[in-house]
Amino acid sequence: MKNYYIDTVNVIINGVEQELVTITGMGDYNINIIKSKAIEIVKPRYPNSILAAVILEHKEVTLEEYKAITGSNPPWI
Repeated sequence: MKNYYIDTVNVIINGVEQELVTITGMGDYNINIIKSKAIEIVKPRYPNSILAAVILEHKEVTLEEYKAITGSNPPWI
């Protein structure tokens, strides 16, 4: 059963720079929460910038696949 997900998100800064962020989670998948979380992670480094998030990759995985990809247990376990 695939209850976990791993997303790669590209956060665009002022339409010029970009930063890749990995977001992981479990349960219900909400694209808006994923994008907001990615922006929240980048915002402290670019406090007065315009940020936009684009999801590049979405993987639904099992716990075993999650451990293999990330190299650890999910932080909530």
